[in-house]
Amino acid sequence: FKWCRSIRRFCCRLIFDHVGYEVNVEKGAYFGDGKGIKIGNYSGIGVNCSVRGPLTIGDNVMMGPYCTIYFRNHAYNRLDIPMRKQGYDAVKKVIIEDDVWIGANVTILPGVKISKGAIVGAGAVVTKNVPEYSIVGGNPAKVLKYRAEQ
Repeated sequence: FKWCRSIRRFCCRLIFDHVGYEVNVEKGAYFGDGKGIKIGNYSGIGVNCSVRGPLTIGDNVMMGPYCTIYFRNHAYNRLDIPMRKQGYDAVKKVIIEDDVWIGANVTILPGVKISKGAIVGAGAVVTKNVPEYSIVGGNPAKVLKYRAEQ
């Protein structure tokens, strides 16, 4: 329903750091307390996606359902302490630039930048920065081709 989208957009304006025009946050999206999240014009967060700040999403970004964007990992460096007791690594910002299409079930790890015009194929696990206008897929995600190579 259109009014449900309007209510979600309104609520996000109250808690995100920035919300552009015509932003669409789908049902079931999880974003913690919303702090550190910036989302540009005509962009969206997909159905049942899980995101946390610091996160910047540019303009005209499409995101499929069930995507997960991580902002930190568990610490595991010490061998004398169980990993579950070591806490977490430092928080790392994720940046998604303008005109990006993120397919369904994509996982994006901390500190990654997805550059302008990129396409991330469904089910990809993005562990490194994604170049402009590239199409990436797989686990770990690798460049399959560039959009201009059609």
